[in-house]
Amino acid sequence: MKKNDYFIGECVDQSHDGKGIVKYEGFTYFVNGMITGEIGQIKCIKMLKNYGVGRLIELHKESPYRINPRCHIYQGCGGCHLMHMNQEGQQIFKTKRVKDCLERIGHIDVEVQPCFMQNTPWYYRNKVQMPIGYNKDHYLITGFYKQRTNDIIACQECLIQNHESNDIIQRVKELFEIYHVEPYDKVTHQGNIKHILTKKGYHSQEMMLCLITYEKTIHHIEDIVSILKKEFKNLKTIIQNVNHRHDNVILGDEEIVLYGPGYIYDTLLNNRYKISLKSFYQINPIQVEVLYQQAIQLASLNKDSIVLDAYCGIGTIALSLSRYVKKVYGVEVVQEAIEDAKNNAYINHIENVDFVCDDAGTYMMELVKNNVHLDVVFVDPPRKGCSQEFIDYLLQAKPQQVVYIACDVATQARDVKILTENGYQVDHVQPVDMFPQTYHVENIVSLSKK
Repeated sequence: MKKNDYFIGECVDQSHDGKGIVKYEGFTYFVNGMITGEIGQIKCIKMLKNYGVGRLIELHKESPYRINPRCHIYQGCGGCHLMHMNQEGQQIFKTKRVKDCLERIGHIDVEVQPCFMQNTPWYYRNKVQMPIGYNKDHYLITGFYKQRTNDIIACQECLIQNHESNDIIQRVKELFEIYHVEPYDKVTHQGNIKHILTKKGYHSQEMMLCLITYEKTIHHIEDIVSILKKEFKNLKTIIQNVNHRHDNVILGDEEIVLYGPGYIYDTLLNNRYKISLKSFYQINPIQVEVLYQQAIQLASLNKDSIVLDAYCGIGTIALSLSRYVKKVYGVEVVQEAIEDAKNNAYINHIENVDFVCDDAGTYMMELVKNNVHLDVVFVDPPRKGCSQEFIDYLLQAKPQQVVYIACDVATQARDVKILTENGYQVDHVQPVDMFPQTYHVENIVSLSKK
């Protein structure tokens, strides 16, 4: 097979990122937009040593799970990956992805419950960040970077971002046009506005707007802020974040509050949370309650339980489960997150949670050295999973239960494998669709001592 050749192929599976896997004459091709069981004409667009990349030209046999994507920029944007599949198809894909990872990486043959799906899987993201720039006709646009490029695909309404954020971002763009505020150019380093970022409190309806800039001065900013305050009643604060960097890091270190207190509030499982610009807060407010309720339900908690929440962030899991137990320890390496967590405990009058700023592995080592008894350990680590040091001391601590929440199923499977080889058994696996229309999936694995 050579580049630009055509062939008829059948999609036999899908990769972890939703691409169709097509086998043809003993060779594997990855094809965007194909669903398992489909047959179609494929054009070879790239040949590498171990695999090829194909483009679907025409379908000869359609999957029963195929639908027409609602978004008109779906093919070029790359922010969503599964919009050509209906809800049932996405559920099958995500459930299978979890099972495949646990079997292939963790060598664990266990029943995986069907993924919990969201009833209305649209307009769910409570955090939005959009770059701003010029199109080829020199019109100001906001949107998303085309995959592996610095070209912005214009988007006026993203279907997975909340309505208010879509509206505010478009109005900000219009005001920049009126007042001749220039976007930043990544190549020439000229101009000023890099990104427009919003956060929304789902229950509170409070909105935050952040303008991320290259320079400290924004021309006519007082006029712009005044107009936005009047037009958007839920807009509680506007922040400028100054970022002089020339790389892909979005937020800089300097913050200037242009209006309001510099933060918003929201409620999660009846607790109130202060959300600042850099606070980590789960982006799907509906499904995160499903996730946490399921995780807490899977843990055998009682009023005498001593619990550790490792990689605790701003304390959402620790504070959510605090009412069911005697004591919770929360550990997180990011100082700002721990300050937020302590403040959130104070806001909610919760006194049985201790938050510590430390590396999770180092803190676990200290707990073991001091013979601190732990009944249940919750872990919700970053994508890279738990550190080896943390797992080593977790095994020494010997909690009766471990509830492992993960945004990366592959690293979770790696860590769960170590636990199952050292005295633990998997009791329950429950995926939760926190990211509808994308290939991402959150997963809970509940383990207990054998």
